[in-house]
Amino acid sequence: MRKISLIRVFSQVFHRAPLLDDESNKDDLRHVDLSEHITDVGYHQEISFRYHSAQMIAIMLLAVYIAVSVLTNAELLSADNLIYFTKDLSSSFAQQESEARQSMVFAADEQNEQVLYRNGLAVLGSQKLTVFTASGRESHAHALTYRTPRLVSSGRYLVAYDLGGRELSLYNSFTCVKTIKTENNIRSVAACNQGYYAVVTDGTEYASEVLLYNENHRMTNRYRLKEYTLMAAMRADGNQISLISVSTQGGRMQTHISQVSPGEETWGNSCVIKDVYPVACDYTEDGGLLLVTANAIYLLNSQLEIVNSCAFSSSEVLSFRADSQGCVLICRDSVYDTSSRIIVFDKLASQVYNISVPMQVYDAIYSTGVLAVLSKNELNIYHQGQSHPTATAAFNGEYTRLLAYSGEEYLVCGSAKAIVLRPNK
Repeated sequence: MRKISLIRVFSQVFHRAPLLDDESNKDDLRHVDLSEHITDVGYHQEISFRYHSAQMIAIMLLAVYIAVSVLTNAELLSADNLIYFTKDLSSSFAQQESEARQSMVFAADEQNEQVLYRNGLAVLGSQKLTVFTASGRESHAHALTYRTPRLVSSGRYLVAYDLGGRELSLYNSFTCVKTIKTENNIRSVAACNQGYYAVVTDGTEYASEVLLYNENHRMTNRYRLKEYTLMAAMRADGNQISLISVSTQGGRMQTHISQVSPGEETWGNSCVIKDVYPVACDYTEDGGLLLVTANAIYLLNSQLEIVNSCAFSSSEVLSFRADSQGCVLICRDSVYDTSSRIIVFDKLASQVYNISVPMQVYDAIYSTGVLAVLSKNELNIYHQGQSHPTATAAFNGEYTRLLAYSGEEYLVCGSAKAIVLRPNK
């Protein structure tokens, strides 16, 4: 196909066009027709045809993709989830809400459990689940009946379950996504950011069963174990699960740790730690495992080899808190009856705090070198292992639960209300 020479076209046009400064020829200039000098338009017609064909193919592929997506996810599609999805797209809206939060009020219940969820708060009691946005606005409330309510938060979902019961419900910040009825009583639940969750239950023929669900809320595996399984831990990416069990041999207590990947039947690494009883377990950021027992803390690598450990006196421990960042123990202080001792181990199982606080401590939380201690009408912040507070915040009311938005902003929760505190240095 012969291409058009623009130089040739313009040279012919200018050669035949009359001069602009000739008043007598101005009317003739208006009648110059460029099209009569362009005889080859096939090239442009072919480009236009190809563009139109590509456009139609793209539209057809999009229609096929939408149809397949709708068919494969039909059970997850609802008006509520669509509204929730459009809300979740607006990151700027979430940021504005985060800056506006002050306090949150919920139904009074001594069994209330509170967890952070999507920069907001989720509260589960024996009769109701309430979810708040970052601004403190109630976005969802769902009536239920749990004898012993427990709540687990992941990056995408909330898992509410009845400890010792047989019901589990999965929520997002707008609605209940799925409810599961188990055959046996639930012992514990673990969840990860990718939407996987594991349910540890009693067994029928075996001592324990672990039910593993994928991000589409379908059960992919059922693991039956001869040992009594207490809990499970899931890696943040959902690619591995650790099951922590106990047994006795020769009158000695043993803790078993077994690992498996979702969707696989073959077990991975395993280990046995003698003379310990597990109370908490979580993955670290680098894929290791932090195990807290009744009298010691252990750091295991990805091969389940013990890298570090540190013992403590279990008789002095009043309460503990463990996650991927480490473990915080609230203990009796043998010096004064009214004081408490805070012992903190980091994610490497190394002791970083051992301080005496001259008051009763309700809760404490540790993250990236910062220790926050909640006592009556006061929140104190400690930095870099220091034994004296570096920042403090006073408040009125009875608040016994502490959650951390960041190292500078905290949420203290009571039986019917939660308030935001920003300690001053």
